[in-house]
Amino acid sequence: MKLLRNKIIILVSIAALVSIGIITFIHLFFGSSVEKIKRNYVETQVQLLQNNIKVNSASATRSLLYLASNSDIRPCEIAKYGLPESLGYRLGMAGFTFLAITDPRFNPTATYPADKKEILAIIPSDSHIFNKALSDGRVTIYYQWKNDSLFEILTTSIPGCTELRSDSIGAWIIAGRYINEEFSSKLILKMPGKIIIFKDPQASGSIIHKETNTYSSTLPLYGWDNFPEASIRIETQPEIMQLLTSQQKTLLFVQIIMVAAFLLFIYFYLNRYYILPMRLVSLALKQKDPEYIRMISDSDPDFNSLQTMLINVFNQERMLAELMKRRSSEHMNSFHAAILSRINEAVYATDHKGIITYWNKAAEDLYHTSEKDAISQVSQVLIKNHWKNTIEEKHQIESLNTTGVWQGILNQELPDGSEIIVEASVTCLYDNSSNLIGHLTIVRKPYL
Repeated sequence: MKLLRNKIIILVSIAALVSIGIITFIHLFFGSSVEKIKRNYVETQVQLLQNNIKVNSASATRSLLYLASNSDIRPCEIAKYGLPESLGYRLGMAGFTFLAITDPRFNPTATYPADKKEILAIIPSDSHIFNKALSDGRVTIYYQWKNDSLFEILTTSIPGCTELRSDSIGAWIIAGRYINEEFSSKLILKMPGKIIIFKDPQASGSIIHKETNTYSSTLPLYGWDNFPEASIRIETQPEIMQLLTSQQKTLLFVQIIMVAAFLLFIYFYLNRYYILPMRLVSLALKQKDPEYIRMISDSDPDFNSLQTMLINVFNQERMLAELMKRRSSEHMNSFHAAILSRINEAVYATDHKGIITYWNKAAEDLYHTSEKDAISQVSQVLIKNHWKNTIEEKHQIESLNTTGVWQGILNQELPDGSEIIVEASVTCLYDNSSNLIGHLTIVRKPYL
């Protein structure tokens, strides 16, 4: 059938489009999200490491500038009075391990502690090269190994002294601190992960270890000659990776929901346009009732044509059946009416509401009311029954409810106001389903 073929083609097309859409969405969304997050994290982790090192060195920079501002450690004062006794305390508070004051050529004029040999190994040896590597700020920071210990060294210029008088030649104040576990711990607090310091310099960059979901970012640390002296590496397992896993699960859940929704759509579509209409057509054919077909709502022109044709067939069949039944019923009613009209007793029938539906000739003579005037009247209004007491009335009701028949003597008031005593018989009328449809009353002539 063309109807079914077209709908199947539409269904398959929709299924294909939805499937392609689901696959494309998952691929593009998840793939682009992962690549974007990885790219952003790789680009920023090295810069974050460098910024954290600068922030960690900020306090040492302020301490050195404060020391340099004290006049008691300038060359002129040291030449007169020597190093101040409180210098060790001030260096300890600032976190410095040693202090050196040199002339412009980095020849030491005073050191703390006094062991010059250990300090000379980490003081710049070439002022010309060092001047090219000076920082744009007031303090220049570089790194230097001493045995297996790495030192962060801060240098700034102070006024010099020639012949015990201040002059413009200047001098250098150099302070250093040991890079130990405390330094690594401070960085870890700002950047969660594992800090490793390498003696062999390595290039700046990042590596992603997919097996362990670890990001390694390396930053070189430069010496006084502007060559890498060491390197610091941070290894992290960022929460972003957990976020990616969570996103993957979320996308999987979304995919399941979309597939379930798609299957539900297919089910309701088939049920709406195929299963339900066919079921209603089957019921209509079995029950021979076109109302089942009228319940089908479909905009398909082929199906509407089929629906109209079936309804017309059912209507024609029903019209023929009703016509045959009506003729038979009319014939039977005429036959019954002819019989009842020949009976001498007054006979009238009412429906379940008490409205008169049949009134024979004897009833006309007894109650002085024509059939035309009696039909459609309420029997209790047209003919009023007067009971001797309520017990007799209750007996009639109980007898009709239990046996469907009552016989007895009645005192009735006629439409003209006169009263007569009659012997009446009332019978309940039921349909094929045993539902009460009315009463048939036979009244004999009154006693004289």
